[in-house]
Amino acid sequence: MCFLKIFVIFVTLPLVDVVSGRDAPPIVIPDQGTVMGMYMRMFRTQSILAYLGIPFAQPPINERRFFPPVVDVLPAWDGVRNATIFQADCWQNPLKPLKKHDELFNKLLKNIRNMNNDSRRYDEDCLYLNIFIPDAPPPMEGFAVIVWFHSGDFSYGSAADLDPFQMVFKQKVIVITVAYRLNIFGFLTSMDGESSGNFGLMDQAAALLWIKRNIKLFNGNDNSITLMGHGSGAISVGLHLLSGDWSEGLFHKAIMMSGSPLFETTVKRASWYATSLNTIANSFGCFKRPTSKLLECLRHINAQILSENLPFIEWGPIIDDGLSNTTMPFVPDTPLQLIERGQLRKVPLLIGYTNMEEVLDVILGDMMETGISTEMYDTLITDIVLADLPQLESNESCGSNIPMVTDAIAYTYKPYPPVTDNMMLRKKFVEFATERKYAAPTLQLADFVSKSSTCYVYRFDTNPRSAIAKEGFEDWVVVPHNYDLIFVWGIPYWPILDMAGQWESTDKRISEIIMTLWANFVKFGIPTKFGVSISWDEFTTEKQNLLLIDRSFNMSDEKSLHFQGIKFWNDYFPRVVDHAMHCCNMTDGSRPVFHVDNSMLTYVLLLTVTVIMYSQAS
Repeated sequence: MCFLKIFVIFVTLPLVDVVSGRDAPPIVIPDQGTVMGMYMRMFRTQSILAYLGIPFAQPPINERRFFPPVVDVLPAWDGVRNATIFQADCWQNPLKPLKKHDELFNKLLKNIRNMNNDSRRYDEDCLYLNIFIPDAPPPMEGFAVIVWFHSGDFSYGSAADLDPFQMVFKQKVIVITVAYRLNIFGFLTSMDGESSGNFGLMDQAAALLWIKRNIKLFNGNDNSITLMGHGSGAISVGLHLLSGDWSEGLFHKAIMMSGSPLFETTVKRASWYATSLNTIANSFGCFKRPTSKLLECLRHINAQILSENLPFIEWGPIIDDGLSNTTMPFVPDTPLQLIERGQLRKVPLLIGYTNMEEVLDVILGDMMETGISTEMYDTLITDIVLADLPQLESNESCGSNIPMVTDAIAYTYKPYPPVTDNMMLRKKFVEFATERKYAAPTLQLADFVSKSSTCYVYRFDTNPRSAIAKEGFEDWVVVPHNYDLIFVWGIPYWPILDMAGQWESTDKRISEIIMTLWANFVKFGIPTKFGVSISWDEFTTEKQNLLLIDRSFNMSDEKSLHFQGIKFWNDYFPRVVDHAMHCCNMTDGSRPVFHVDNSMLTYVLLLTVTVIMYSQAS
């Protein structure tokens, strides 16, 4: 039995070993029971404590499926609970193709660990958290705490994807990784009181409540809790900044990497799922109406069958105001409206993005090597933007105003004088994709936060130099989505079982600096407080500079950032879209004032208006 226990740990945590001869102190959790963790070791002299798989809410199975988490009566046990292995991940479709950046990053992690995903388990009983604690005397107030929300587009991912050992060991902070419900289990809405949606976000809030109540038992400081997330995890952190009573008093700082809830289509209206409900009902042979029958049917389907046979749906947060009579809404309005209503929490924020976020997903096939032609450049930009503006395409009159929108984009992103350099157009297209979805909403949120709290903003411009981290993309690609995580979690320090793929010392030094900056912010709210000789100015409305995380660590200037693009997406583009929508809905009696189907004059007038608006915005 002893051998079996150690073997399971090795499969789950292949980069670490169990410290023999030492027993982790048992922890008695009120109203639940006693847990026994373990000491973990990486290399000969590095060790931390870990308590894995601690339940923070009732299992959301059977009659609890598609309901908020139950936290008033927590799971309890007799005797001592074994907290030395991860619990199963929340259900997701293991057969679903990942985005390219996730596919390559997961492959990198598996190459380092020299393992495959065969050991991954899935279960609907998945609301667990994992606590990693420094093996060192705690400060008088306790260790500062990082709560990590994993990424995965709210559809996949795991609390065990990334190993926090190096951050915990080197920086002497507690790291807690949290599992939360994903895809249909975490975000199904019936657009009425039967299933309100946003259950994955509520799971996160339930975990925060557990942490606030119990982290002192693990030598943590319950007055120094930092939420930290990447991608959809960062979007989650941003929504906790706006979540009203759900997260009130449960955290004190926030770190958001490569994600912001202010990107326009991140939070959808419940009606967006109307077609999806019909598709799901047809896929599983359920009645569509009433929705109580639909939910009853879906609750009786085996979780694995439900997960693996779902049609493709972009799951995620919704505006849930008025969708439940028993719980408060988590996202009662659009994030921008919530901020304008004064609902943004006043906590310090560290936020940023990489300089080529979605390059691996928007530059496809031969374009990686040959670049993008002028015709393809125009087509790609138009298709991407219009995919997020279905209200224009679905309205016959507004649809004819689409050229006004696309011409405004071309005004900002089409090189002038015209160029035929495919490589330059490829670079410009990557810049367009990153600024639209990441840079603009990141700086917009930073601007709001900086009005009441300290805010530090970065752009990650450093790609690992080690060959093992570059497999799968060309040398011209700088930092894709996910690849900043290599430095944040100290991956260059992870032992590589395949000795042919060693990390270069420069990557280790950069990682050391990044971990120090992040941990300083967690402990003190100032990333440069100790251990680094770097100047990182606060972000303010008057001085919107970023730290460029390259080999020099300098603050940005006007030449290093395309502020015109940022201003375009945050200030000008919404006004163009709003104008395009309103001009086709204005009526004089029953006749529209503007109708551009057969009127070139009207189109010219509209385009003139957009140019004037842009001049005023600049």
